[in-house]
Amino acid sequence: MYTPFLFSTSEQDLHFVLLRRKETEVFPMHWHDEIEVTFVNEGELVLFINSKQFSVPKGEAVIINSGDCHYGLPSSADTTSIVFSPSLLGGTASSEKLIADVKRRLSVASKTTENWKEEDKAYLFSILSELEGIPDDIFSRELLVRSALFRLVAFITDERHNPLIGETEIVELSKAKERISKVFRFIEEHYQDPISLPDAAAAAGYVPTYFSRVFKNCTGMTFYDYLTVFRVRKAEINLLSSNDSIARIASISGFSSVKTFDRVFKEQTGISPLKFRKRSQSSQTR
Repeated sequence: MYTPFLFSTSEQDLHFVLLRRKETEVFPMHWHDEIEVTFVNEGELVLFINSKQFSVPKGEAVIINSGDCHYGLPSSADTTSIVFSPSLLGGTASSEKLIADVKRRLSVASKTTENWKEEDKAYLFSILSELEGIPDDIFSRELLVRSALFRLVAFITDERHNPLIGETEIVELSKAKERISKVFRFIEEHYQDPISLPDAAAAAGYVPTYFSRVFKNCTGMTFYDYLTVFRVRKAEINLLSSNDSIARIASISGFSSVKTFDRVFKEQTGISPLKFRKRSQSSQTR
């Protein structure tokens, strides 16, 4: 993992960061304000963006817009991601309109570089290499990073090599993202407690029946499926990072009983919680 680079000392500012990782585990459905461009160095990346599945092979990139709901599946991919706040494009009188136009264009552009020309892909990868090569300890680092990011955004929003595919994102889905984000935060804060669909709907400001449809349209999963995946992911972390009993981990991960926890964990991972812990411990001692 690369070290995050902050553009200023203000704690309110979002940062630019490069991330190198292997996509060996599920990461739960989420969304963020930052724009993300992920390059596949090895293997194949499998992920869902706004309920649509994408399989991105080696040598391709995927573009995740600010506000896109997305989650990844376990895969063989080794990836490098550029993640940055759209606010870094600001600084001029027209920057507010510029940022809005960038988001609009990315919402109707292709999510992957699959249909790009080889020379266009090569140029995009060259910007990544440029960012990776900027030293941490030079005065001009911020200027060089900003310059590369401006060229990156200009390139991925240019319809000459990334044709706009039409207004595919309906207005209701776009407006729903802000409300659905409240549900993600609600789950993060309350996953250890019993959570009902009406509870989540209330957090988003919807009636339950309408909430179910909106959540599925936005994430591609039912609310209860998402909640289950989230709790299992938390349980995996607890199994790896503590010596708590299986019963204790079931409880703090939001499961009503050890029996339910064991069954659901097996359905999600293919093995029992105890075997998961033992396998992880044995791999660490090798």
